[in-house]
Amino acid sequence: MKPATSCRLSIACALIVSMSVALTGCVTVGPDFKQPDVTLENQWLESLAGEAQTAPGAQAAWWTAFNDPVLSALEQRAYERNLSLQVAGLHIFKARAQLATSAENLLPQSGSVSVGADHIDTSGVGPIPPTHLWAEHLRVNVGWEIDFWGKYRRQIESDRAQLRVSEAAYDNALVSLFADVANAYIDLRALEQRVTVAQQNLKAVQQSLTLTQARYKRGASSQLDVEQAAMLVAETEAQIPPLIKARAQDRDTLAVLLADPPDAVDAQLKGSSAIPVPPTQIDVGIPADLLRRRPDVRQAALNAAAQSALIGAAKAKLYPSLSLTGLFGLSSGEQHGIGLSQWGSKTIGLFSAGITLPILDRGQLKNAVRIQDAAFQEAVLDYQNTVLQAQKEVEDAIAALRTSLDALAASSRASDASQRALKLANIQYRAGSVTYDTVLDASRSMLRDGDSLAQNQGIAALAAVSLYRALGGGWEVAQGQQVVSEQIAEQMAQRTDWGHLLNPPANSALARASGGQLENGK
Repeated sequence: MKPATSCRLSIACALIVSMSVALTGCVTVGPDFKQPDVTLENQWLESLAGEAQTAPGAQAAWWTAFNDPVLSALEQRAYERNLSLQVAGLHIFKARAQLATSAENLLPQSGSVSVGADHIDTSGVGPIPPTHLWAEHLRVNVGWEIDFWGKYRRQIESDRAQLRVSEAAYDNALVSLFADVANAYIDLRALEQRVTVAQQNLKAVQQSLTLTQARYKRGASSQLDVEQAAMLVAETEAQIPPLIKARAQDRDTLAVLLADPPDAVDAQLKGSSAIPVPPTQIDVGIPADLLRRRPDVRQAALNAAAQSALIGAAKAKLYPSLSLTGLFGLSSGEQHGIGLSQWGSKTIGLFSAGITLPILDRGQLKNAVRIQDAAFQEAVLDYQNTVLQAQKEVEDAIAALRTSLDALAASSRASDASQRALKLANIQYRAGSVTYDTVLDASRSMLRDGDSLAQNQGIAALAAVSLYRALGGGWEVAQGQQVVSEQIAEQMAQRTDWGHLLNPPANSALARASGGQLENGK
């Protein structure tokens, strides 16, 4: 192949690509997305008592406000190892690849290259004189539909919003993961405390049974007193196995969240066994903060943006489409025969344009636009409903934390009082001034109030976690970080050429976006 001919072919290919870039961007049909209006209160109706603001609700690592090193270590391990979170990160990779695929439609959408060589030898074929023919050819066929009405650009806009949707879904998975780990851990610690209280109470009622049996032998009490004391021991013993079972279930839940075997979780739980103490004051901000802070709200808005762009993509199909086709080729050959030698080459160039008018299927295309428009309206309503639900969850969580702290304070007073009452009942029973029924009632009250105190300590801590979840806290820790583990990224890179999609440049359309309100689908 001659260098001059190859140069002409390269220039022709570059020309059609340049034309594709120049002609793209004529008209874009369909609506431009605007953030839907939502109803937001100026301030929260519910509030926490007190003036001090000691635990910001929007801080990234909100679990550090509990001052529990074991909890902080579990949260970090879950962030590094949780499998569901890794799956959410892979969805981001798929969305990046899909956006990159759509962007390619702005260039020629079809093309083929044909390279061949032929050799014909007629030696010894009947009376035909011996002939040797060598022929070579190179052909490039390129087809391109001009994005005159924005069909491909709207699809790119939709896929870009879908990429942001996958990122918001990842952030939402983070919010849920951190809250789920804290919930399981706090519940486990509360159950451990309830087991400890039950075991302490069991020792107390066993001592009471021993005392009652001794009094019965001396004739100072009745058989009924002994049976009642034995019944209380059995009731206390029966409380312990279900608590141990529930504690094991929380440990197994943590094992799934941390992607660890249960025995490894038990090793990580060693240390302080106290129930984490929640902050009594959390800065909840204002309702408008939820549009930026809560990933599920951003995800719903981005879903609407992606669907809005699909209206334009469907509407563009109602308009005529202009297609360009280019065929460029080069052939050369050499022939030897009957004492002659010939060589020659030629270049082929063909350029054509065509217009496609949607006529027979216009009704179907119109209905396709209507379908996308209805889906967009659904997405808008879903976004508005998500915002309302987010406000409700915050209001409920504030009320739950406030009331649980009040209940905890009352439960603490009740537990102290029941312990004092039992001491007095035992003293009076030994003095013979009251019957054993008084001791029995006081013992049961102490058992109930002690268990209730441990429960309310856990409920208050869980209420704080629910408020942090409702505020959308925690996802900020992943900003600027890889969305899958290094091991998974390395395996993918070895298996497939991902280019820069695993770690796109910060200024790329594929790079992760920060949280914030969405405008025009960007």
